[in-house]
Amino acid sequence: MAVMKKDVNLGLLLLIVAALLMFAGFTVYYQTTFQNVSKSFEIKLKELEKIGTELDSKRTQLNQTNIQLELRKQKEEDLSLKFTDVRDERDQLETDKKTLESNLASTKSQLQSKISELDSTKNQLAQQIQLAQDLNREVNNLKSDVTSLNNDVDDLKKKNDCLKQTAGASESC
Repeated sequence: MAVMKKDVNLGLLLLIVAALLMFAGFTVYYQTTFQNVSKSFEIKLKELEKIGTELDSKRTQLNQTNIQLELRKQKEEDLSLKFTDVRDERDQLETDKKTLESNLASTKSQLQSKISELDSTKNQLAQQIQLAQDLNREVNNLKSDVTSLNNDVDDLKKKNDCLKQTAGASESC
């Protein structure tokens, strides 16, 4: 029995030593694995923080881009309204221009007609002035003739008076 006790004690000791070695091996394995997992966790945590920072940066950029997009939309709407207003104003101005050009052409035509009428009236006036001058000359000639004839009449009256006084006897009158 003593041999068995020795063998059992030795077997038990070997089992305990084997268990301790296994426990120590598992502890070292788990410690190493835990350190690797811990390091990996820390690396992943740093990467996650870095990604979080980048995400915040991208979110900020996205917000700025969104604000710029809204501003651009507003500017585009303003420009669209201005474009519409300018286009309407241009169309109105073109219509006004066509109307004014039509009025100008009509006014030019009327002016040309009035100029022709004025020229005709000037010609008529010149003819009337010439006629008046001719008539004035003729009136002056006739006045001269009348004066001359009046003088002749006066002379004849004097002669007649003289003859009446001299009873036709004297021819010296």
